[in-house]
Amino acid sequence: MSIFSIKPQHRPKSTRLFSLILTGVLLMTSLSGCARQPLKPAEISFSQVEYQRPDGESVLALIEKAEEQTENDRLPFGLIGTLRKISKVTEEFYSMMTIAQIRNYADLNDEYYNDEMEYLDTWDARIQNRYDQLFKKIESSRFGSMTEDIFGDSGVQDMQMSAQTSSRNTLSLQEQEKKLEAQYYDKYAHATVNTPEGEVLFSSLEPEGQSAYYGQFIDKYNQQLGELYLELVRLREQIAQQLGYESYTEVADLEMLRNSYTREDIRQFRENLKSTLSPVYRSYLQDFYTRAQNRENEGYVYLLGEPSPLPQGSWQDTLGNFEKVYQNISQEMGECYSYLLSHDYIDAQPSPSKANVTFSTLLYSLNTPFLFANLDGSEDDVFSISHEFGHCFAIWEQLKNGSKSEGHSMDVCEIHSQTMQVLTLPYYQEFYGEDALIAQKYDVYTMAAGILTAALNDEFQERIYQSPDMSVEQLNELYQQLAKEYGLVVESPYFDMESFSKGWFTTNQYFDTPFYAIDYALSGCVAMEFLQMSLEDYDNALQTYIELVNQDSDDSFVTVLEKTGLASPFEPQQLERITKMLTDFLE
Repeated sequence: MSIFSIKPQHRPKSTRLFSLILTGVLLMTSLSGCARQPLKPAEISFSQVEYQRPDGESVLALIEKAEEQTENDRLPFGLIGTLRKISKVTEEFYSMMTIAQIRNYADLNDEYYNDEMEYLDTWDARIQNRYDQLFKKIESSRFGSMTEDIFGDSGVQDMQMSAQTSSRNTLSLQEQEKKLEAQYYDKYAHATVNTPEGEVLFSSLEPEGQSAYYGQFIDKYNQQLGELYLELVRLREQIAQQLGYESYTEVADLEMLRNSYTREDIRQFRENLKSTLSPVYRSYLQDFYTRAQNRENEGYVYLLGEPSPLPQGSWQDTLGNFEKVYQNISQEMGECYSYLLSHDYIDAQPSPSKANVTFSTLLYSLNTPFLFANLDGSEDDVFSISHEFGHCFAIWEQLKNGSKSEGHSMDVCEIHSQTMQVLTLPYYQEFYGEDALIAQKYDVYTMAAGILTAALNDEFQERIYQSPDMSVEQLNELYQQLAKEYGLVVESPYFDMESFSKGWFTTNQYFDTPFYAIDYALSGCVAMEFLQMSLEDYDNALQTYIELVNQDSDDSFVTVLEKTGLASPFEPQQLERITKMLTDFLE
Protein backbone atom coordinates (compact mmCIF):
# COMPACT_ATOMS: atom_id res chain seq x y z
CA MET A 1 0.00 0.00 0.00
CA SER A 2 1.24 3.48 -0.80
CA ILE A 3 2.29 5.38 2.30
CA PHE A 4 1.82 8.89 1.02
CA SER A 5 -0.31 11.02 -1.22
CA ILE A 6 0.80 13.98 -3.29
CA LYS A 7 -1.32 16.04 -5.61
CA PRO A 8 0.00 15.90 -9.18
CA GLN A 9 1.55 19.12 -10.42
CA HIS A 10 -1.01 21.14 -12.29
CA ARG A 11 -0.08 21.44 -15.94
CA PRO A 12 -2.18 24.24 -17.41
CA LYS A 13 -3.83 22.84 -20.53
CA SER A 14 -4.62 25.42 -23.06
CA THR A 15 -4.41 25.38 -26.57
CA ARG A 16 -4.02 25.95 -30.10
CA LEU A 17 -7.35 27.75 -29.95
CA PHE A 18 -5.75 30.63 -28.11
CA SER A 19 -3.13 30.92 -30.83
CA LEU A 20 -6.06 30.80 -33.25
CA ILE A 21 -7.56 33.80 -31.44
CA LEU A 22 -4.32 35.74 -31.95
CA THR A 23 -4.26 34.84 -35.64
CA GLY A 24 -7.87 35.78 -36.18
CA VAL A 25 -7.57 39.10 -34.37
CA LEU A 26 -4.55 40.08 -36.44
CA LEU A 27 -6.35 39.28 -39.67
CA MET A 28 -9.52 40.99 -38.50
CA THR A 29 -7.76 44.07 -37.12
CA SER A 30 -10.19 46.97 -37.18
CA LEU A 31 -9.02 49.62 -39.55
CA SER A 32 -8.12 52.92 -37.95
CA GLY A 33 -11.06 55.29 -37.63
CA CYS A 34 -13.68 52.60 -37.01
CA ALA A 35 -15.34 53.35 -33.68
CA ARG A 36 -15.85 50.35 -31.42
CA GLN A 37 -19.44 49.50 -30.61
CA PRO A 38 -20.60 47.08 -27.88
CA LEU A 39 -20.96 43.56 -29.26
CA LYS A 40 -23.97 41.57 -28.03
CA PRO A 41 -23.80 37.78 -27.60
CA ALA A 42 -25.93 35.52 -29.78
CA GLU A 43 -29.17 34.13 -28.37
CA ILE A 44 -28.82 30.64 -29.85
CA SER A 45 -27.28 27.67 -28.07
CA PHE A 46 -24.15 25.96 -29.34
CA SER A 47 -26.10 22.88 -30.43
CA GLN A 48 -28.04 25.14 -32.80
CA VAL A 49 -24.91 26.61 -34.38
CA GLU A 50 -24.48 25.38 -37.94
CA TYR A 51 -21.08 24.63 -39.39
CA GLN A 52 -20.43 25.32 -43.05
CA ARG A 53 -17.03 24.76 -44.59
CA PRO A 54 -15.55 28.21 -45.33
CA ASP A 55 -14.01 28.93 -48.70
CA GLY A 56 -10.29 29.40 -48.16
CA GLU A 57 -9.75 30.07 -51.86
CA SER A 58 -11.98 33.15 -51.75
CA VAL A 59 -9.96 34.57 -48.84
CA LEU A 60 -6.74 34.16 -50.81
CA ALA A 61 -8.39 35.73 -53.86
CA LEU A 62 -9.11 38.89 -51.87
CA ILE A 63 -5.57 38.98 -50.51
CA GLU A 64 -4.26 38.67 -54.08
CA LYS A 65 -6.54 41.55 -55.12
CA ALA A 66 -5.14 43.67 -52.29
CA GLU A 67 -1.60 42.83 -53.45
CA GLU A 68 -2.43 44.01 -56.97
CA GLN A 69 -3.98 47.23 -55.64
CA THR A 70 -0.90 47.83 -53.50
CA GLU A 71 1.29 47.59 -56.61
CA ASN A 72 -0.91 49.39 -59.13
CA ASP A 73 -3.28 51.89 -57.44
CA ARG A 74 -2.19 55.48 -56.98
CA LEU A 75 -4.72 56.17 -54.21
CA PRO A 76 -5.36 53.95 -51.14
CA PHE A 77 -9.16 53.88 -51.18
CA GLY A 78 -9.54 50.69 -53.21
CA LEU A 79 -6.99 48.92 -51.03
CA ILE A 80 -8.74 50.01 -47.83
CA GLY A 81 -12.05 48.73 -49.19
CA THR A 82 -10.49 45.35 -49.98
CA LEU A 83 -8.87 45.17 -46.55
CA ARG A 84 -12.32 45.65 -45.01
CA LYS A 85 -13.61 42.75 -47.09
CA ILE A 86 -10.66 40.62 -45.98
CA SER A 87 -11.52 41.41 -42.38
CA LYS A 88 -15.09 40.22 -42.95
CA VAL A 89 -14.25 36.98 -44.77
CA THR A 90 -11.50 36.04 -42.34
CA GLU A 91 -13.96 36.51 -39.47
CA GLU A 92 -16.26 34.05 -41.22
CA PHE A 93 -13.37 31.65 -41.88
CA TYR A 94 -12.08 31.65 -38.29
CA SER A 95 -15.57 31.50 -36.83
CA MET A 96 -16.20 28.28 -38.73
CA MET A 97 -12.73 26.98 -37.93
CA THR A 98 -13.27 27.54 -34.20
CA ILE A 99 -16.63 25.75 -34.30
CA ALA A 100 -15.09 22.82 -36.17
CA GLN A 101 -12.14 22.65 -33.77
CA ILE A 102 -14.41 22.53 -30.72
CA ARG A 103 -16.46 19.71 -32.23
CA ASN A 104 -13.32 17.90 -33.28
CA TYR A 105 -11.88 18.12 -29.77
CA ALA A 106 -15.22 17.02 -28.31
CA ASP A 107 -15.00 13.73 -30.21
CA LEU A 108 -11.72 12.86 -31.86
CA ASN A 109 -13.38 9.79 -33.37
CA ASP A 110 -15.69 11.93 -35.50
CA GLU A 111 -14.28 11.45 -39.01
CA TYR A 112 -16.22 14.38 -40.47
CA TYR A 113 -14.58 16.97 -38.23
CA ASN A 114 -11.22 15.20 -38.49
CA ASP A 115 -11.39 15.77 -42.24
CA GLU A 116 -12.62 19.32 -41.80
CA MET A 117 -9.71 20.19 -39.54
CA GLU A 118 -7.24 18.82 -42.06
CA TYR A 119 -8.77 21.11 -44.69
CA LEU A 120 -8.96 24.11 -42.33
CA ASP A 121 -5.43 23.69 -40.99
CA THR A 122 -4.07 23.74 -44.54
CA TRP A 123 -5.95 26.90 -45.48
CA ASP A 124 -5.18 28.51 -42.14
CA ALA A 125 -1.46 28.17 -42.86
CA ARG A 126 -1.90 29.56 -46.36
CA ILE A 127 -4.01 32.51 -45.24
CA GLN A 128 -1.66 33.46 -42.42
CA ASN A 129 1.36 33.21 -44.67
CA ARG A 130 -0.16 35.17 -47.54
CA TYR A 131 -1.51 37.92 -45.27
CA ASP A 132 1.96 38.36 -43.78
CA GLN A 133 3.33 38.81 -47.30
CA LEU A 134 0.58 41.31 -48.10
CA PHE A 135 1.47 43.42 -45.08
CA LYS A 136 5.17 43.40 -46.06
CA LYS A 137 4.18 44.54 -49.54
CA ILE A 138 2.02 47.37 -48.20
CA GLU A 139 4.85 48.52 -45.91
CA SER A 140 7.30 48.75 -48.81
CA SER A 141 4.82 50.36 -51.22
CA ARG A 142 3.80 53.99 -51.82
CA PHE A 143 1.25 53.42 -49.05
CA GLY A 144 3.90 52.43 -46.51
CA SER A 145 3.79 55.77 -44.72
CA MET A 146 0.04 55.30 -44.20
CA THR A 147 0.10 51.94 -42.42
CA GLU A 148 -0.51 53.48 -38.99
CA ASP A 149 -3.41 55.49 -40.39
CA ILE A 150 -4.86 52.33 -41.94
CA PHE A 151 -4.25 49.79 -39.17
CA GLY A 152 -3.55 51.87 -36.06
CA ASP A 153 -0.30 51.97 -34.07
CA SER A 154 -0.72 48.70 -32.17
CA GLY A 155 -2.06 46.90 -35.23
CA VAL A 156 1.03 47.84 -37.20
CA GLN A 157 3.36 46.69 -34.42
CA ASP A 158 1.63 43.33 -34.11
CA MET A 159 1.54 42.70 -37.84
CA GLN A 160 5.19 43.67 -38.16
CA MET A 161 6.04 41.00 -35.60
CA SER A 162 3.80 38.44 -37.27
CA ALA A 163 5.22 39.20 -40.71
CA GLN A 164 8.70 38.34 -39.45
CA THR A 165 7.61 34.76 -38.73
CA SER A 166 6.82 33.59 -42.26
CA SER A 167 7.72 33.90 -45.92
CA ARG A 168 6.58 32.31 -49.16
CA ASN A 169 9.36 29.76 -48.74
CA THR A 170 8.09 28.60 -45.34
CA LEU A 171 4.50 27.85 -46.36
CA SER A 172 4.97 24.14 -47.08
CA LEU A 173 6.85 23.73 -43.80
CA GLN A 174 4.06 25.47 -41.88
CA GLU A 175 1.50 23.17 -43.48
CA GLN A 176 3.56 20.16 -42.37
CA GLU A 177 3.78 21.64 -38.88
CA LYS A 178 -0.01 21.74 -38.53
CA LYS A 179 -0.31 18.13 -39.65
CA LEU A 180 2.20 16.99 -37.02
CA GLU A 181 0.35 18.96 -34.32
CA ALA A 182 -2.88 17.18 -35.28
CA GLN A 183 -1.08 13.82 -35.13
CA TYR A 184 -0.15 14.46 -31.50
CA TYR A 185 -3.78 14.87 -30.44
CA ASP A 186 -4.87 11.85 -32.44
CA LYS A 187 -2.16 9.60 -31.01
CA TYR A 188 -2.75 10.84 -27.47
CA ALA A 189 -6.51 10.31 -27.70
CA HIS A 190 -6.03 6.75 -28.94
CA ALA A 191 -3.31 5.79 -26.45
CA THR A 192 -4.01 2.43 -24.79
CA VAL A 193 -2.78 0.43 -21.79
CA ASN A 194 -3.07 -3.24 -20.93
CA THR A 195 -5.33 -4.10 -17.99
CA PRO A 196 -6.74 -7.39 -16.65
CA GLU A 197 -9.81 -6.62 -18.78
CA GLY A 198 -7.63 -6.27 -21.89
CA GLU A 199 -6.33 -3.30 -23.87
CA VAL A 200 -8.28 -0.12 -23.08
CA LEU A 201 -8.02 3.58 -23.90
CA PHE A 202 -5.98 5.32 -21.24
CA SER A 203 -8.35 8.29 -21.44
CA SER A 204 -11.33 6.02 -20.65
CA LEU A 205 -10.00 5.17 -17.19
CA GLU A 206 -11.20 6.90 -14.04
CA PRO A 207 -8.59 9.08 -12.23
CA GLU A 208 -7.64 6.18 -9.94
CA GLY A 209 -7.16 3.92 -12.96
CA GLN A 210 -5.05 6.47 -14.76
CA SER A 211 -2.85 6.78 -11.68
CA ALA A 212 -2.49 2.99 -11.51
CA TYR A 213 -1.52 2.65 -15.18
CA TYR A 214 0.33 5.94 -15.56
CA GLY A 215 3.77 4.31 -15.52
CA GLN A 216 2.78 1.90 -18.27
CA PHE A 217 1.28 4.73 -20.32
CA ILE A 218 4.41 6.85 -19.97
CA ASP A 219 6.77 3.98 -20.84
CA LYS A 220 4.70 3.05 -23.87
CA TYR A 221 4.36 6.50 -25.43
CA ASN A 222 7.42 8.46 -24.33
CA GLN A 223 9.50 7.25 -27.27
CA GLN A 224 6.71 7.44 -29.84
CA LEU A 225 5.47 10.93 -28.99
CA GLY A 226 9.00 12.05 -28.15
CA GLU A 227 10.09 11.27 -31.71
CA LEU A 228 7.04 13.11 -33.05
CA TYR A 229 8.03 16.13 -30.95
CA LEU A 230 11.62 16.05 -32.23
CA GLU A 231 10.28 15.92 -35.77
CA LEU A 232 8.34 19.10 -34.99
CA VAL A 233 11.42 20.71 -33.44
CA ARG A 234 13.56 20.02 -36.50
CA LEU A 235 10.80 21.27 -38.81
CA ARG A 236 10.49 24.51 -36.82
CA GLU A 237 14.23 24.96 -36.91
CA GLN A 238 14.03 24.71 -40.70
CA ILE A 239 11.42 27.48 -40.65
CA ALA A 240 13.70 29.63 -38.48
CA GLN A 241 16.66 29.06 -40.80
CA GLN A 242 14.58 29.94 -43.87
CA LEU A 243 13.68 33.20 -42.13
CA GLY A 244 17.28 33.97 -41.18
CA TYR A 245 17.08 33.36 -37.42
CA GLU A 246 19.60 31.47 -35.31
CA SER A 247 16.91 29.61 -33.39
CA TYR A 248 13.17 29.02 -33.54
CA THR A 249 12.99 30.58 -30.07
CA GLU A 250 13.22 34.00 -31.74
CA VAL A 251 10.36 33.12 -34.07
CA ALA A 252 8.17 31.92 -31.19
CA ASP A 253 8.67 35.13 -29.19
CA LEU A 254 7.54 37.12 -32.23
CA GLU A 255 4.53 34.85 -32.75
CA MET A 256 3.53 35.39 -29.12
CA LEU A 257 3.68 39.19 -29.69
CA ARG A 258 6.15 39.82 -26.85
CA ASN A 259 7.15 43.44 -27.32
CA SER A 260 7.45 44.81 -23.78
CA TYR A 261 10.29 42.57 -22.59
CA THR A 262 13.11 40.56 -24.14
CA ARG A 263 14.28 36.97 -24.17
CA GLU A 264 17.11 38.04 -21.87
CA ASP A 265 14.49 39.39 -19.43
CA ILE A 266 12.84 35.96 -19.50
CA ARG A 267 16.13 34.20 -18.79
CA GLN A 268 16.83 36.47 -15.83
CA PHE A 269 13.28 35.96 -14.53
CA ARG A 270 13.80 32.19 -14.63
CA GLU A 271 17.04 32.48 -12.67
CA ASN A 272 15.38 34.75 -10.10
CA LEU A 273 12.70 32.11 -9.58
CA LYS A 274 15.37 29.51 -8.89
CA SER A 275 16.74 31.62 -6.05
CA THR A 276 13.40 32.71 -4.51
CA LEU A 277 10.37 30.49 -5.05
CA SER A 278 12.18 27.24 -5.89
CA PRO A 279 13.85 26.75 -2.49
CA VAL A 280 10.51 27.14 -0.68
CA TYR A 281 8.77 24.67 -2.95
CA ARG A 282 11.68 22.24 -2.62
CA SER A 283 11.56 22.49 1.16
CA TYR A 284 7.94 21.32 1.23
CA LEU A 285 8.80 18.30 -0.90
CA GLN A 286 11.84 17.45 1.23
CA ASP A 287 9.77 17.70 4.41
CA PHE A 288 7.09 15.52 2.85
CA TYR A 289 9.49 12.73 1.92
CA THR A 290 11.30 12.97 5.26
CA ARG A 291 8.00 12.48 7.07
CA ALA A 292 7.24 9.53 4.82
CA GLN A 293 10.61 7.95 5.53
CA ASN A 294 10.41 8.53 9.30
CA ARG A 295 6.86 7.37 9.77
CA GLU A 296 6.36 5.21 12.84
CA ASN A 297 3.13 3.52 11.79
CA GLU A 298 1.80 2.32 8.47
CA GLY A 299 -0.56 4.85 6.92
CA TYR A 300 -0.73 7.73 4.53
CA VAL A 301 1.52 10.77 4.70
CA TYR A 302 0.08 13.85 3.01
CA LEU A 303 1.94 16.72 1.46
CA LEU A 304 0.07 19.45 3.36
CA GLY A 305 -0.95 17.38 6.36
CA GLU A 306 -4.32 16.29 5.02
CA PRO A 307 -5.45 14.62 1.76
CA SER A 308 -6.31 16.80 -1.20
CA PRO A 309 -10.14 16.76 -1.22
CA LEU A 310 -12.39 16.02 -4.18
CA PRO A 311 -15.32 18.22 -5.20
CA GLN A 312 -18.62 17.08 -3.72
CA GLY A 313 -21.32 15.77 -6.03
CA SER A 314 -21.33 15.19 -9.78
CA TRP A 315 -19.71 17.22 -12.53
CA GLN A 316 -23.11 18.84 -13.11
CA ASP A 317 -23.15 19.84 -9.43
CA THR A 318 -19.72 21.46 -9.90
CA LEU A 319 -20.97 23.55 -12.82
CA GLY A 320 -24.11 24.52 -10.89
CA ASN A 321 -22.10 25.54 -7.85
CA PHE A 322 -19.99 27.81 -10.01
CA GLU A 323 -23.13 29.63 -11.09
CA LYS A 324 -24.00 30.37 -7.45
CA VAL A 325 -20.43 31.47 -6.73
CA TYR A 326 -20.08 33.90 -9.63
CA GLN A 327 -23.54 35.37 -9.07
CA ASN A 328 -22.38 36.03 -5.53
CA ILE A 329 -19.04 37.60 -6.45
CA SER A 330 -20.39 40.16 -8.91
CA GLN A 331 -23.37 40.83 -11.14
CA GLU A 332 -21.17 40.94 -14.24
CA MET A 333 -19.60 37.55 -13.54
CA GLY A 334 -22.95 36.02 -12.72
CA GLU A 335 -24.45 37.26 -15.99
CA CYS A 336 -21.54 35.91 -18.01
CA TYR A 337 -21.46 32.46 -16.41
CA SER A 338 -25.25 32.00 -16.46
CA TYR A 339 -25.36 32.92 -20.13
CA LEU A 340 -22.62 30.44 -21.03
CA LEU A 341 -24.21 27.65 -19.02
CA SER A 342 -27.75 28.22 -20.28
CA HIS A 343 -26.68 28.48 -23.93
CA ASP A 344 -24.41 25.38 -23.91
CA TYR A 345 -21.24 27.42 -24.34
CA ILE A 346 -19.68 25.33 -21.59
CA ASP A 347 -18.84 21.77 -22.61
CA ALA A 348 -17.41 20.05 -19.54
CA GLN A 349 -19.07 16.63 -19.80
CA PRO A 350 -16.64 13.76 -19.20
CA SER A 351 -15.79 11.72 -22.29
CA PRO A 352 -12.92 9.36 -23.17
CA SER A 353 -13.06 10.52 -26.79
CA LYS A 354 -12.33 14.16 -25.92
CA ALA A 355 -8.95 15.72 -26.65
CA ASN A 356 -6.45 16.17 -23.83
CA VAL A 357 -7.12 19.89 -23.52
CA THR A 358 -8.96 22.39 -21.38
CA PHE A 359 -9.44 25.77 -23.01
CA SER A 360 -11.51 28.86 -23.64
CA THR A 361 -11.96 30.63 -26.92
CA LEU A 362 -14.06 33.23 -28.70
CA LEU A 363 -16.74 32.35 -31.23
CA TYR A 364 -16.23 35.40 -33.44
CA SER A 365 -19.50 35.42 -35.37
CA LEU A 366 -21.57 34.79 -32.23
CA ASN A 367 -19.81 37.31 -29.96
CA THR A 368 -19.53 34.79 -27.16
CA PRO A 369 -16.81 33.01 -25.21
CA PHE A 370 -16.74 29.20 -25.11
CA LEU A 371 -15.36 27.01 -22.30
CA PHE A 372 -14.21 23.45 -23.00
CA ALA A 373 -13.23 20.92 -20.33
CA ASN A 374 -13.32 17.22 -19.59
CA LEU A 375 -14.28 16.97 -15.92
CA ASP A 376 -13.31 13.73 -14.23
CA GLY A 377 -14.22 14.29 -10.60
CA SER A 378 -10.61 14.96 -9.64
CA GLU A 379 -9.23 17.77 -7.48
CA ASP A 380 -8.31 19.68 -10.65
CA ASP A 381 -11.92 20.18 -11.78
CA VAL A 382 -12.68 23.31 -9.75
CA PHE A 383 -9.25 24.78 -10.38
CA SER A 384 -9.55 24.25 -14.16
CA ILE A 385 -13.06 25.68 -14.56
CA SER A 386 -12.24 28.81 -12.53
CA HIS A 387 -9.10 29.29 -14.66
CA GLU A 388 -10.94 29.05 -17.96
CA PHE A 389 -13.84 31.17 -16.76
CA GLY A 390 -11.31 33.93 -16.10
CA HIS A 391 -10.58 33.95 -19.83
CA CYS A 392 -14.28 33.82 -20.68
CA PHE A 393 -15.13 36.72 -18.38
CA ALA A 394 -12.36 38.89 -19.81
CA ILE A 395 -13.57 38.13 -23.35
CA TRP A 396 -17.13 38.96 -22.21
CA GLU A 397 -16.04 42.35 -20.87
CA GLN A 398 -13.97 43.16 -23.95
CA LEU A 399 -16.92 42.34 -26.22
CA LYS A 400 -18.93 44.91 -24.27
CA ASN A 401 -16.08 47.33 -25.03
CA GLY A 402 -16.36 46.53 -28.73
CA SER A 403 -13.20 44.42 -28.96
CA LYS A 404 -12.90 40.85 -30.22
CA SER A 405 -9.59 40.42 -28.45
CA GLU A 406 -9.22 39.30 -24.84
CA GLY A 407 -5.84 40.98 -24.61
CA HIS A 408 -2.77 41.94 -26.57
CA SER A 409 -0.92 38.70 -25.88
CA MET A 410 -1.20 35.55 -23.84
CA ASP A 411 0.82 36.90 -20.90
CA VAL A 412 -1.96 39.45 -20.37
CA CYS A 413 -4.73 36.89 -20.88
CA GLU A 414 -3.25 34.46 -18.35
CA ILE A 415 -3.45 37.12 -15.64
CA HIS A 416 -7.21 37.11 -16.25
CA SER A 417 -7.46 33.34 -15.81
CA GLN A 418 -5.13 32.80 -12.86
CA THR A 419 -6.50 35.74 -10.91
CA MET A 420 -10.02 34.34 -11.33
CA GLN A 421 -8.74 31.20 -9.62
CA VAL A 422 -7.59 33.37 -6.72
CA LEU A 423 -10.91 35.23 -6.50
CA THR A 424 -12.79 31.91 -6.40
CA LEU A 425 -10.81 30.53 -3.42
CA PRO A 426 -12.93 32.15 -0.65
CA TYR A 427 -15.99 30.34 -2.04
CA TYR A 428 -14.55 26.82 -1.92
CA GLN A 429 -17.08 25.74 0.68
CA GLU A 430 -19.61 25.49 -2.16
CA PHE A 431 -17.48 22.77 -3.74
CA TYR A 432 -15.67 21.13 -0.82
CA GLY A 433 -17.79 21.76 2.26
CA GLU A 434 -15.76 21.42 5.46
CA ASP A 435 -12.66 20.55 3.41
CA ALA A 436 -12.58 24.01 1.82
CA LEU A 437 -9.50 25.27 3.68
CA ILE A 438 -7.29 22.32 2.78
CA ALA A 439 -8.48 22.57 -0.84
CA GLN A 440 -7.45 26.24 -0.85
CA LYS A 441 -3.99 25.36 0.44
CA TYR A 442 -3.50 22.66 -2.19
CA ASP A 443 -4.58 24.94 -5.01
CA VAL A 444 -2.35 27.82 -3.91
CA TYR A 445 0.50 25.33 -3.64
CA THR A 446 -0.44 24.15 -7.14
CA MET A 447 -0.24 27.74 -8.41
CA ALA A 448 3.32 27.92 -7.12
CA ALA A 449 4.05 24.63 -8.85
CA GLY A 450 2.49 26.04 -12.02
CA ILE A 451 4.79 29.07 -11.99
CA LEU A 452 7.88 26.92 -11.60
CA THR A 453 6.72 24.29 -14.08
CA ALA A 454 5.98 26.96 -16.68
CA ALA A 455 9.46 28.44 -16.26
CA LEU A 456 10.93 24.95 -16.55
CA ASN A 457 8.90 24.36 -19.73
CA ASP A 458 10.28 27.55 -21.26
CA GLU A 459 13.89 26.70 -20.46
CA PHE A 460 13.37 23.09 -21.54
CA GLN A 461 12.20 24.23 -24.96
CA GLU A 462 14.88 26.88 -25.35
CA ARG A 463 17.59 24.30 -24.64
CA ILE A 464 16.03 21.84 -27.10
CA TYR A 465 15.78 24.36 -29.92
CA GLN A 466 19.42 25.22 -29.32
CA SER A 467 20.28 21.52 -29.85
CA PRO A 468 17.56 20.09 -32.13
CA ASP A 469 19.49 16.86 -32.77
CA MET A 470 18.92 15.58 -29.25
CA SER A 471 17.51 12.08 -28.73
CA VAL A 472 14.37 11.27 -26.74
CA GLU A 473 16.57 9.86 -23.97
CA GLN A 474 18.43 13.17 -23.79
CA LEU A 475 15.12 15.04 -23.59
CA ASN A 476 14.16 12.89 -20.60
CA GLU A 477 17.49 13.57 -18.90
CA LEU A 478 17.21 17.33 -19.55
CA TYR A 479 13.69 17.42 -18.15
CA GLN A 480 14.81 15.69 -14.96
CA GLN A 481 17.82 17.98 -14.58
CA LEU A 482 15.74 21.14 -14.93
CA ALA A 483 13.01 19.84 -12.62
CA LYS A 484 15.64 19.45 -9.92
CA GLU A 485 16.99 22.94 -10.57
CA TYR A 486 13.51 24.43 -10.17
CA GLY A 487 12.89 22.44 -6.99
CA LEU A 488 9.99 20.54 -8.53
CA VAL A 489 11.38 17.10 -7.66
CA VAL A 490 13.74 15.69 -5.08
CA GLU A 491 15.43 12.31 -4.91
CA SER A 492 13.47 9.87 -2.78
CA PRO A 493 12.81 6.13 -2.73
CA TYR A 494 9.12 7.06 -2.68
CA PHE A 495 9.24 9.07 -5.91
CA ASP A 496 9.28 7.49 -9.38
CA MET A 497 11.84 9.76 -11.00
CA GLU A 498 11.98 7.71 -14.18
CA SER A 499 8.26 8.01 -14.95
CA PHE A 500 8.37 11.71 -14.08
CA SER A 501 11.28 12.29 -16.44
CA LYS A 502 9.49 10.55 -19.30
CA GLY A 503 6.17 12.31 -18.74
CA TRP A 504 7.02 15.67 -20.26
CA PHE A 505 5.19 14.80 -23.50
CA THR A 506 1.81 15.06 -21.71
CA THR A 507 2.20 18.87 -21.89
CA ASN A 508 0.39 19.58 -25.14
CA GLN A 509 1.78 23.10 -25.52
CA TYR A 510 5.21 21.77 -26.50
CA PHE A 511 3.51 20.42 -29.59
CA ASP A 512 0.95 23.05 -30.59
CA THR A 513 1.88 26.34 -28.88
CA PRO A 514 5.66 26.43 -28.39
CA PHE A 515 6.95 28.88 -25.76
CA TYR A 516 3.46 29.72 -24.54
CA ALA A 517 4.44 28.38 -21.10
CA ILE A 518 6.38 31.38 -19.78
CA ASP A 519 3.18 33.41 -19.93
CA TYR A 520 1.80 31.20 -17.14
CA ALA A 521 4.82 31.89 -14.97
CA LEU A 522 4.74 35.67 -15.45
CA SER A 523 0.98 35.97 -15.04
CA GLY A 524 1.02 33.52 -12.13
CA CYS A 525 3.25 35.90 -10.21
CA VAL A 526 0.74 38.70 -10.83
CA ALA A 527 -2.08 36.41 -9.63
CA MET A 528 -0.07 35.81 -6.44
CA GLU A 529 -0.06 39.57 -5.90
CA PHE A 530 -3.85 39.46 -6.21
CA LEU A 531 -3.89 36.70 -3.60
CA GLN A 532 -2.03 38.95 -1.17
CA MET A 533 -4.40 41.80 -2.01
CA SER A 534 -7.49 39.63 -1.51
CA LEU A 535 -6.29 38.44 1.89
CA GLU A 536 -6.03 42.06 2.98
CA ASP A 537 -9.09 43.52 1.20
CA TYR A 538 -11.12 41.23 -1.07
CA ASP A 539 -13.33 44.03 -2.42
CA ASN A 540 -10.27 46.02 -3.45
CA ALA A 541 -8.81 42.96 -5.19
CA LEU A 542 -12.11 42.39 -7.03
CA GLN A 543 -12.33 46.02 -8.13
CA THR A 544 -8.74 45.94 -9.38
CA TYR A 545 -9.53 42.77 -11.31
CA ILE A 546 -12.57 44.35 -12.99
CA GLU A 547 -10.32 47.27 -13.94
CA LEU A 548 -7.72 44.82 -15.23
CA VAL A 549 -10.00 42.89 -17.60
CA ASN A 550 -11.32 46.16 -19.00
CA GLN A 551 -7.93 47.54 -19.97
CA ASP A 552 -7.45 48.40 -23.64
CA SER A 553 -7.04 45.06 -25.40
CA ASP A 554 -4.16 46.55 -27.42
CA ASP A 555 -2.02 47.18 -24.32
CA SER A 556 1.09 45.08 -23.65
CA PHE A 557 1.84 43.09 -20.50
CA VAL A 558 4.01 45.76 -18.88
CA THR A 559 1.58 48.56 -19.82
CA VAL A 560 -1.38 46.69 -18.29
CA LEU A 561 0.55 46.25 -15.02
CA GLU A 562 1.47 49.93 -14.93
CA LYS A 563 -2.09 51.11 -15.60
CA THR A 564 -3.57 48.92 -12.86
CA GLY A 565 -0.85 49.63 -10.30
CA LEU A 566 0.46 46.06 -10.18
CA ALA A 567 4.09 45.07 -9.65
CA SER A 568 6.25 43.54 -12.36
CA PRO A 569 7.41 39.94 -11.87
CA PHE A 570 10.68 40.95 -13.50
CA GLU A 571 11.56 42.75 -10.25
CA PRO A 572 13.48 40.36 -7.95
CA GLN A 573 12.00 42.08 -4.87
CA GLN A 574 8.49 41.20 -6.08
CA LEU A 575 9.42 37.52 -6.31
CA GLU A 576 10.75 37.72 -2.75
CA ARG A 577 7.44 39.22 -1.56
CA ILE A 578 5.48 36.50 -3.35
CA THR A 579 7.65 33.81 -1.80
CA LYS A 580 7.08 35.17 1.70
CA MET A 581 3.35 35.47 1.13
CA LEU A 582 3.19 31.86 -0.11
CA THR A 583 5.03 30.62 2.96
CA ASP A 584 2.74 32.55 5.29
CA PHE A 585 -0.38 31.32 3.51
CA LEU A 586 0.58 27.65 3.60
CA GLU A 587 1.66 27.77 7.23
